[in-house]
Amino acid sequence: KAARNIIILSHNVSQDVADGYFDINTLLVHRIDVLARCISSSLWVSNGIRKDTNVYLMLFPHNITIEVRGGEVARLNPDERTTALFLQRSLLVGDARGTSSNDTLTEERCRLELSRLSQRDLKKPETYNPNKPGALSKSEKRDLRQPRKAREAMIRRIHKWQEGNNDAPKGFIFHRHDSTNENAILMLDEFGEPCDTVLKALNDDGKTGNKTPFPITLILADQMGYAACDEKTLAKSELSITKVSLGPLSILTSQCITIAHHYLDTYKVT
Repeated sequence: KAARNIIILSHNVSQDVADGYFDINTLLVHRIDVLARCISSSLWVSNGIRKDTNVYLMLFPHNITIEVRGGEVARLNPDERTTALFLQRSLLVGDARGTSSNDTLTEERCRLELSRLSQRDLKKPETYNPNKPGALSKSEKRDLRQPRKAREAMIRRIHKWQEGNNDAPKGFIFHRHDSTNENAILMLDEFGEPCDTVLKALNDDGKTGNKTPFPITLILADQMGYAACDEKTLAKSELSITKVSLGPLSILTSQCITIAHHYLDTYKVT
């Protein structure tokens, strides 16, 4: 574990996202932009990467965790598109223990998707009849055809990448059924204790008043917020969890990460 570990709880993740089948050119779909911004806010500083920070994207209900190690990432840019591309490739590669079978299934899915999309285009277009119930105009058909073309281009890009490379980006690790056993866990919540007060107390408890002898773990939720099962599961666990607040106003998850880093840097907790 790194000195700072940031856990993002992402709920209602679709099967397409869990399989890595999303378009990096339209990140608003499935809200991949939120995950990309969280990674960037966690790792990036001006002209560099936080080597002491790891990020964990926990994708529910699929029990998949993508770990991003700040000390190992390479060729990562701060833009959302590159981050989403690295995330996609790590999901496509999947669990290293089942690489061969996973690759076979992914390639088969690519072929089936492309075949299905091509069959739709081969169908003879219907003549528009305004008197026929359910008939579509040319503009409506075009609006339906454009997303299908975009998905076909996405599938072809994935298939082309898999033909030349099957390795996950450096520093991106795929886990299943991951868990944490850290000593100090801070769960960000609007109704928690003030973050600066908690961190100052942790700093004062450290040896000789310098740094605490254990890593810090921050838990945040995505744009959906915490699920009821999250707090119940954490409450039943034996982990030492402290709810901390950055203020009474709900702000973006990526903004919370930036502010939390500021407090950690200021009080030199890790």
